[in-house]
Amino acid sequence: MVQKVRSRISVFLLFRYFFILLLLSIILLSIGCAPSVRYTRSSNGEIHLYVPRDWDYRKNYKVPQDHLQTIIQKWIGVRYKYGGMSRRGVDCSGFVCLVYQELNGFVLPHSSRKMHRMGKSVSISEARSGDLVFFRGGLFNAINHVGIYIGDNKFAHASSSNGVRYSSLDESYYKKRFAEIRRLF
Repeated sequence: MVQKVRSRISVFLLFRYFFILLLLSIILLSIGCAPSVRYTRSSNGEIHLYVPRDWDYRKNYKVPQDHLQTIIQKWIGVRYKYGGMSRRGVDCSGFVCLVYQELNGFVLPHSSRKMHRMGKSVSISEARSGDLVFFRGGLFNAINHVGIYIGDNKFAHASSSNGVRYSSLDESYYKKRFAEIRRLF
C-alpha cells in the first residue's frame, strides 16, 4: 500500500516537472519569436522607420487613395482608448500605426512625438493623401496628436471624445492647434 502511494506521488511529481519544463520551453520560444523593434534612432536623434525589403521605394511614391480610404473606413467609429491598438479601442498614434502597417507594411513608433521626428515637413498646399498631420496642445504646447491627411484639408484620426473619425483642418479647434504636415516617404 505504501509502495503504491509512493509510486503515485513520483508519477505526479514527474508529470509536474514535465509540465513546468514544457511551459518554460513555450515561454522561451515565444520570446525568441517576438518581433524586433522596426524603427531606429540615428546618432543625431532622427528616427527611421522600418521599410519592408520587398517594398519598391520611389521618391515620389503616392499612397493609393482608394486603398487608404478602404483601410480607414474599417476603423471609423472605433472608440478612443489611450494606448489602444485594437478594434476595442485605439488612440491617435495607434490608429496611424495600424493603418500604415496594413497599407504598406511600415511599422511606426506608437507615439505622436516620435512620429513627428520622422520624414520631412510639407506645406498644406503640398500635402497629399497619406501624409501625417500633427497638432500641438497641453501644458507645454508639445506635439500631442496625429492624424492621416486624406485630401481637401480633411484628415482621419482617433479623437479622444468621438473615436476614429474624419475632421477638417478648417475646424477652429484643429486650426488653432495645427503644427505641421510631414511626409514619411
